Amino acid sequence: MVGSVPGRLAAMMFLQYFGLGAMIVPLTRYLQTPPAAGGLGFAPTHVGYIYMTFAVGAIGAPMVVGLLADRWFAGEKVMATAHALMAALMGAAGWWCDTYDGTNADPADAVGPLFGLMLGYAVGTQITLTLTNVISFRNLPDGGDGVFWYVRLTGTFGWIVAGFVVGWGMNPISPQPLYVAATTSAVLAAFAFALPHTPPKGHGRPVREVIGLPAIKMFRDRSFVVFAGVLFLCNSMNQFYSLFVSPYLRDLGVELDLGAWGRVAPEVVMTLAQWCEIGCMAATPWLLRRLSLKQMMLLGLGGWVLRNALLYAANVPAVVAVALPMHGWSYAFYAMLGAYFVDREAPPHLRAGAQSLVTFLGSGPAVLLGNFLASNTVQLNRTAGITDWPAVWLVPLVGYVVAFAVFVTLFKEPPASEDKPERATDEHREHGSDKKKV
Repeated sequence: MVGSVPGRLAAMMFLQYFGLGAMIVPLTRYLQTPPAAGGLGFAPTHVGYIYMTFAVGAIGAPMVVGLLADRWFAGEKVMATAHALMAALMGAAGWWCDTYDGTNADPADAVGPLFGLMLGYAVGTQITLTLTNVISFRNLPDGGDGVFWYVRLTGTFGWIVAGFVVGWGMNPISPQPLYVAATTSAVLAAFAFALPHTPPKGHGRPVREVIGLPAIKMFRDRSFVVFAGVLFLCNSMNQFYSLFVSPYLRDLGVELDLGAWGRVAPEVVMTLAQWCEIGCMAATPWLLRRLSLKQMMLLGLGGWVLRNALLYAANVPAVVAVALPMHGWSYAFYAMLGAYFVDREAPPHLRAGAQSLVTFLGSGPAVLLGNFLASNTVQLNRTAGITDWPAVWLVPLVGYVVAFAVFVTLFKEPPASEDKPERATDEHREHGSDKKKV
């Protein structure tokens, strides 16, 4: 199975999300932990700056992926090069943090260079995240409508394994997770050459098409505008969770001492979200045959509302048993289905650009705005090191309620019988225009 195309794609997904999960989850707690306890002592706004790099990377990813993977180079070669650079940058970031953490930590000295290194890594991350979908969709039968979900869930499993490795096998309040991410990128850079050959499909086509500009025509459809606007709002609100749920769980006392088995850190408890996500993605092909896309996406939006309502209530059993799993539930049923929806609607030779459009919408300006809003909300509600968490979680709760109401009211999924002819006509026009140019 490992030598098969789905097996190799699954291994790619595992490594991609293992490396990202090993670093991105514990980093927020490490940055905010006081120097006396081994951290860097960053203020919430400094944490926002570091995580903002992923949003900046997402803004440039559509143009980079479209040109590299749709016009010039094979997808697996772009993947290998990007991960090689990511390995070097994350290794340097780990070394830099090693130099400044602990009792001698000075955020003013550490934040600038760390921001630069993380920015380079983040650009590579957004490029490779997009490429994992592009390579998978192009090499699985029928666009991977069924198989893709099982390939993709191995990435979520990799995220879970990373949580256990970091939470139980090392000190998450240290640069160690950054070295794990660097090593994983180095391994994936080598493994990329074993991936299925994925040549560019946009060779000879105008640059505007290769970078995905024709996909903007989808904004003429009201339902796509609603989908894009809700995605923007939800991903902005999700930065509250991404940046601050780990220290929030620590303040709630969500940590168990299992004696000889060690301590269950928040990073391990948070993997409940990914276990739920795996179950949701495994069920997605079955559900897509029984529910409409709108119904499934409403399930995802409803999960976000429930998650933030429980975080606001601060009931520890409910937060652990329901709120954390709802994070994975909502990601699978809204964010992942959004990528699937856009890939289904885009012409084959523009799918890399279309996937980049989803990356831009979900991880670019939305995350920039969300990081700014979340970090400043926490800063305003923190006094003498104590955070008023209910006041913090009220903001995303209201945002998700608005998103749910807008989507249920305005989104109308066009019947498949109406979609396909329109898409075929668009492809015919694009190919026809190319022939005229030749």
